[in-house]
Amino acid sequence: MPLLVLAASLCPPGVEGTLFALLMSTFNAGGIVGRELGAGLTALLGVSSSAAAGGATDFSNLFTLVLLCNLASLLPLLALGFLDEAPTGGAGGAAAAAAASGEP
Repeated sequence: MPLLVLAASLCPPGVEGTLFALLMSTFNAGGIVGRELGAGLTALLGVSSSAAAGGATDFSNLFTLVLLCNLASLLPLLALGFLDEAPTGGAGGAAAAAAASGEP
């Protein structure tokens, strides 16, 4: 949520709601893709607990699955270099950005 507040404060006036909707849509789509990739990776590694459905229970690759999932959660750290520094100042957000660019 702090990232969304920062993004909304840096965007041009009048489009904060649109930006928030776009960011939330991206966040939700990422969650769906992440769940599907996790399910696919689970099936690929053969980890199953479907004993109730008549299948065999197999946790032999569970450690590998947990390790890969946890390492994948660190991948966004590689994108930190693409972020710009936020303007600092007491005026805050869009007002500080407008003042820095010389706009009224």
